[in-house]
Amino acid sequence: MTNNFSRKVRELNDKSRVKVTDSRYLFLESVDDRIICLMRLLLAVLALAITFIDPTSPDRLVGITYGLLICYCLYSAIFYFLARRGSFPVSIALIPWIDVAWYVVLIALSSGTSSIFFFFFFFSILVAAFRSGFAAGVRVTIVSALLFSIIGYATAPHGQEFELNRFLIRPVYLMMLGYMISYWGGQEIKFKRHLSLLKDVNRLSNPRFGVNRTLSEILNRLRAFYDAESCVLITFDSSAATYHWRESSRDNPDDDLKIEQTEAAAPLVELPGELAIFHQNNSNLWYRKTRSRAYDVSTGGEVEIAPDICIALADLLEAESFFTVPVVKHGETIGRLYLTSRQNSFEYSEIEFISQLMEQVITVIENVELLNQLASDAADRQRQKISRDLHDSTIQPYIGLKLGLEALEIKHAAGAAIDLDIEKLIKLTDATIAELRGYVNHLKGEPGEAEGNVLILAVKRQTLKFKEFYNINVAVRAADSFQINDRLAAEAFQIVSEGLSNIKRHTKAKNGTIYICRDNEKLFLEIENENDTPDAVMEFVPKSIAGRAESLGGTARVERLDGHTKVSVEIPL
Repeated sequence: MTNNFSRKVRELNDKSRVKVTDSRYLFLESVDDRIICLMRLLLAVLALAITFIDPTSPDRLVGITYGLLICYCLYSAIFYFLARRGSFPVSIALIPWIDVAWYVVLIALSSGTSSIFFFFFFFSILVAAFRSGFAAGVRVTIVSALLFSIIGYATAPHGQEFELNRFLIRPVYLMMLGYMISYWGGQEIKFKRHLSLLKDVNRLSNPRFGVNRTLSEILNRLRAFYDAESCVLITFDSSAATYHWRESSRDNPDDDLKIEQTEAAAPLVELPGELAIFHQNNSNLWYRKTRSRAYDVSTGGEVEIAPDICIALADLLEAESFFTVPVVKHGETIGRLYLTSRQNSFEYSEIEFISQLMEQVITVIENVELLNQLASDAADRQRQKISRDLHDSTIQPYIGLKLGLEALEIKHAAGAAIDLDIEKLIKLTDATIAELRGYVNHLKGEPGEAEGNVLILAVKRQTLKFKEFYNINVAVRAADSFQINDRLAAEAFQIVSEGLSNIKRHTKAKNGTIYICRDNEKLFLEIENENDTPDAVMEFVPKSIAGRAESLGGTARVERLDGHTKVSVEIPL
């Protein structure tokens, strides 16, 4: 059952996913198939009903015409049923042409150029234009007008009954209105395709992929969208004074992005930074014509450009046609994008969209770079934190163990009893092992000892061990109820542990005090000890404590007043 469910999910994803086939995007049409089939069925049924209500038309071959209308109703009902099931026996692109054939036969059976079924042609034009675009709509329009003129004239009554005005005006009306319908349908599909491409570009903003892979996907999709031979992005690195050439080509669509550093790309980026250029070389057996147009992306207007410049660029790119738009970052032109083709497959009207698309691409790349930098900074901060934790949780206890062993060696050499000292060192080792295990559990994400309001208890236990092992009495002054998040509590505990270690290592003090308090905005830690030789102690701030405080956005400072040394730490909450 699970396998069947997974298979159905994959099939659904395959149907809904935007695919690239033969370097062309396939998109959902502007009109749903079920709506088209339902409208066709209603049109057929209403046409049949109207001819029964008003039998004046058709005025000849009435029985055959009624029979053909009934067949058309059945045909429309079958296609509506198939549309509800999501399957068709013929290609979707052929359906408008099948409808045209039906309408031509109906016109031939009725009054020719005066037939009421003339208006059915607009349904076929609508379907073709809003499902397949401008070119398909225009083709159906031209064929419908020609067939209506030829078949209508051949089957229309001649003599005084021949209506010349309808014969002349109806094809013209069909051509004009059909062209407008085709244009509107084509524009809607084009805008939907643009939105789909923009959606794909925005979806690629993933720092895991990195800049090069993200650019590779974007260039591949852009090349496939316009069915271009190649899509080339040339950028200039001012710091290294080098040009980076990135290319996606039709010959190797599945290969990784081709990246080169080459000075040969310099002529391709020496154009004025605000110009986007369209070049097309129309050549066939009958005539040869070159079109070159330039668009100012800063003002949004067309400007003149010398054709020789565009021809030279086309020769460098080995292309018949090309688009080029500037790549602008923070108001500065850093390179150019080129789309090339060996055929005349581009339209000048797309140049503004490509310019806007590149602005979005630069934003996506900046986001990837920013997120990548944030991830790197976070990893660096984590490495620094682990380094400090190892220093405080591992190195410091071993320093204390080393000092204890040195003292034990001196006592043993003097012949003094060392049993109690050995027992203390064993306890110190056990405590160090317990701290290391707690640190490992913290790295695993398991709850540690220094969480929430148990911070004060953990600090008090630490001071008791400190007194037992080193005979240094440290008092803890803090509120009875104390609540902070687990990460901050763990960091605060490490700061206190480092402060106690500094008292043992750098002073001869036998007494100290730890103050812990907080308000709504800050956490305050103060580690104070006696300073028996204040003049001999150099001014310094403990690096480990200062580093932890800084990583949490806080500050650390050292004060020496009235025979005491106090390390004060403030951490924002």
